[in-house]
Amino acid sequence: KGCLVGEVVSTAMGKTVNVDVTRTRVVPKYQIRRKYSRRFMAHDEAEECGLGDVVRISPCRRISKRKNFVVQEVLKRAVRGL
Repeated sequence: KGCLVGEVVSTAMGKTVNVDVTRTRVVPKYQIRRKYSRRFMAHDEAEECGLGDVVRISPCRRISKRKNFVVQEVLKRAVRGL
């Protein structure tokens, strides 16, 4: 419950990743879909996530001021070393 899927955009901090979650919403007045994105900080204990990976994050107790999510699993690895 409350799980989100997004792409890792930053791994600069220790045991923390920045995940960009993109969602779509219908604008009632014009009946069109708009993309909205928001960045969440998530705890990555094993430091297994890399830049560009698609991950599932789930809510947890507050770990720090801006970190209330934990990385549940890596859904898709980014292609590295081309």
